[in-house]
Amino acid sequence: LDIMATPAATTGIGKAGIAFFGGLCVGTFGLGCWQTQRYFDKVELTSERERKLKQPPVKLENYAVCSKDELPQNSDDVTTGYYPPTETTTSKRDTNRTVLVTGAFRHLNEAYVGPRGPPPGALASSGINSGRSSGGMSSGPQGYFVITPLERLDGKGTVLVNRGWVPRHYVQSSANGTWDRPNGIVTVTGVTTKTDQPKYFSPAHGFDKDPRKLLWLDRPALEFATGTEGLFPILVTETKSLDESDNTDIDTVSFPAKPSVTDVGEFAITKETHAGYAFTWFGLSGAGMVMTRKLITRGRG
Repeated sequence: LDIMATPAATTGIGKAGIAFFGGLCVGTFGLGCWQTQRYFDKVELTSERERKLKQPPVKLENYAVCSKDELPQNSDDVTTGYYPPTETTTSKRDTNRTVLVTGAFRHLNEAYVGPRGPPPGALASSGINSGRSSGGMSSGPQGYFVITPLERLDGKGTVLVNRGWVPRHYVQSSANGTWDRPNGIVTVTGVTTKTDQPKYFSPAHGFDKDPRKLLWLDRPALEFATGTEGLFPILVTETKSLDESDNTDIDTVSFPAKPSVTDVGEFAITKETHAGYAFTWFGLSGAGMVMTRKLITRGRG
């Protein structure tokens, strides 16, 4: 019986097998290197973001408009509005910069974006209410961001303000209107933010319903819903004051719930996540090298 044993049972793998398993090892090692580079890039981006957010707030320039790259790709010939965005009007503005804006809210034109989880750190620094579980659509509480146009003092333009997050039932029931809506002249402290870019498949918004609901920060739809078409208003995410503490009780927190200034623009994929991915890929590559070596040397001496 030993004499009739096949060579495959006593010898290592052939050239095709070596090429296949070797390719897997090289590929996973390359993915580990890629995630390592992403880690260091994210460290640099996080440091730059934190540096900007720690700077004292500055007054937003008069007639501030959105960045030109926020406009739809087919809008190069846009001529509506009295101050359309250009490279020169937006190139000097830093993203993730804290600004001050003074004016009056037009609450009748507010719109809602969601359903989404609370902004990071708005209800809690960690746990189910932290808004950090999985990019907003998490097992935590769901709700909507309140986007309200603000007419600047002395007619110096219009700004869209993300005033914060309210629970879903506040918008979908008779409780609508029970959150804070300041009247008169107010000064908003917030961070300049960009709207979302459309994906390959973007679902339709709920314009046929009242109140007006958007599924994502779609600039043309947002301007239509808030009555700011052709004004290209910049989006500012309002932040809570530094002396406000985290509140883990969703029944007692003041709404709209706002993030702290250091949590605005927080990356969905953190540097720790990239480090974990890199460790996984390098581990798989190392394990694959060991297994491949055993397969190659099987049946030898």
